[in-house]
Amino acid sequence: MTGTWFGYYQFDDINYHNASGYEKTYFTISINSFDGKHFKGIVNDDVKSGGMEGAGEIVGKISGENICFKKFMPREAILYPNGELQYSDRKHPTLYYTGIISKDKKEISGVWKFKIRIGFIFGFIPVSQRPGKGTWSMSLQ
Repeated sequence: MTGTWFGYYQFDDINYHNASGYEKTYFTISINSFDGKHFKGIVNDDVKSGGMEGAGEIVGKISGENICFKKFMPREAILYPNGELQYSDRKHPTLYYTGIISKDKKEISGVWKFKIRIGFIFGFIPVSQRPGKGTWSMSLQ
């Protein structure tokens, strides 16, 4: 499990692809700690394919062929419908990844999502929203 993994993620929402101009966003994950079940690492998105700036952290676990991890990025990024990407000083919401590991343990693929959160219309009408979800895949280099 330790080592460098190269992969991509993509949004299910076609409107995101149209606004960002990218079908897939590439990333590199360096897993530097693994005890046979739990792992930690550093993730860097490829900014040139629509990824977020700055290094993030991943923390996860493996159970058989199943994998799950959380991705923590340093700053929130907001993509506007006109394709403009802006960063705020707020912490980025946690991303949740789940997937299946191949038999040779060199490829992993699955789905990712943000948890549903509550937003407010006019400051007081609660509305549930999920900023995004999609698929991902990565290979050990």
